[in-house]
Amino acid sequence: MFKVLSLLGLCVACSPASDNRGDTVTPTARNYATQTRAPSPDYRALLNQSSQAADGGRQREATSPLPPNAKRIGETWVARLKKRGALLGFGLAGKSSDGPVDMIDTGLTEEEFVRWTNENNWDVPTHIRWHFVPVMNLPRVSDAAKKTIRVWPASISRTGLQHQALYRGRVELRNGCFFVGEFEQATDKLAWFHAEMGLDIDDSGYFILRDRISGRTLARLGEEMNWGGPASADIDAEIERVLQDACGPAEIYVVGSPEARERFLTQYPHLRESQVSPPPPPPGI
Repeated sequence: MFKVLSLLGLCVACSPASDNRGDTVTPTARNYATQTRAPSPDYRALLNQSSQAADGGRQREATSPLPPNAKRIGETWVARLKKRGALLGFGLAGKSSDGPVDMIDTGLTEEEFVRWTNENNWDVPTHIRWHFVPVMNLPRVSDAAKKTIRVWPASISRTGLQHQALYRGRVELRNGCFFVGEFEQATDKLAWFHAEMGLDIDDSGYFILRDRISGRTLARLGEEMNWGGPASADIDAEIERVLQDACGPAEIYVVGSPEARERFLTQYPHLRESQVSPPPPPPGI
């Protein structure tokens, strides 16, 4: 049995812009940026760039059998990680919902986990299989981008398992705030991203979403996008107040890790063919 937790937070990046980055990024009277539409870059070339990710996350296998007090040990470690804000999920031995913990999915890199356990002088149980998240190689917001936005609304805790139904829509940057709307709906909800998403400005002056692990460009703001969902988030009332004070009292929508539709179709060109509308029927039918 596997249980998943959703742990989210907020990052604020709020400083005025000092320059105008062309037609695609238009600072308003308060010098915050707007980018509601953007042409797709050459995703074929971008996809051929090497990844910055050293690995996809590490795993430490169990090396000993379950001890008699395995249930108490597991409960202790689940509680510790919950308190740390770093529990993505855990698995139980057997088919019972009351079995001992034999797997823990942490929201820490292995290096962070080792440092944390050493600081607390804890012996790590060897009967539990441990999963660690990959290192993120990019900042949440680049220095160039943070000058023109009010708030970067992204999780602080790492992302666990997510729903994967395909959603479609658009994320826009307006007056320093990020708004999202599903396909053919108004782009009027406040967007919220996963921790692994970062904001940057590309060489052509467009705001882009980047994977903080691989470093790859996932989308330009304003492009048509896909994302997995529906995503959920526990957003603290105070955090919600900070975001909505900066960007207005709109509903918060967890868009997670969106990807440009053009990027997706570049990777899977056979799906592009299925997007072509059928010819109109002959007259009289």
